[in-house]
Amino acid sequence: MKQNKLSRSRCISTALVLLSGFLGAFAPASYAAADTVREDDPAPKIELRNEKDQPIQLSAPERSTVMTFIFTRCAAMEFCPRMNSKFQALQSAIQDKGLFDRLRLLSITLDPEFDRPERLKEFGEAIKADPAIWSFATGSKAQIDSLTSAFRVFRQTEDGVLSHTLCTALVRPDGTVEKIWRGNYWKPEDVLERVQ
Repeated sequence: MKQNKLSRSRCISTALVLLSGFLGAFAPASYAAADTVREDDPAPKIELRNEKDQPIQLSAPERSTVMTFIFTRCAAMEFCPRMNSKFQALQSAIQDKGLFDRLRLLSITLDPEFDRPERLKEFGEAIKADPAIWSFATGSKAQIDSLTSAFRVFRQTEDGVLSHTLCTALVRPDGTVEKIWRGNYWKPEDVLERVQ
């Protein structure tokens, strides 16, 4: 039974990787809700709470923001763990190239009821996130629902398993969305080329 559930979870994960990689490019215009965020649109103005339980927004003055969606209990290697690895590589590049004043990282939870600020703080420490560069954010369920809808991130819990698609966005200091990447096929170099 446990093996069947694990196999089912892997099948769902594989299907969602494919879906998240192609949905943005091939979905008909009628698919997108009126409030869907597109490149060059303003990012939603929403105040979340970071790992220090302080207010945080999707944009920051003078720095671009690379934002993505994860959750701390995600065990599907092609999803959140892989996204965290990409952010770790970006963090290293920011440190090595001295881009502290030009770029920051923001991971927004898809599981706000579990991932409260104290949990996000522990998680950030465990994966060696530098709080001067990389922040984690949570909010109310309604806020996270609003953001996932805006960025077209599919999220569903079934039999205790949270399934989701992937979306990463580069938000300019003025709050407009410069680039949106679907799936996990983007590379850290893709981000760095846009901010150097």
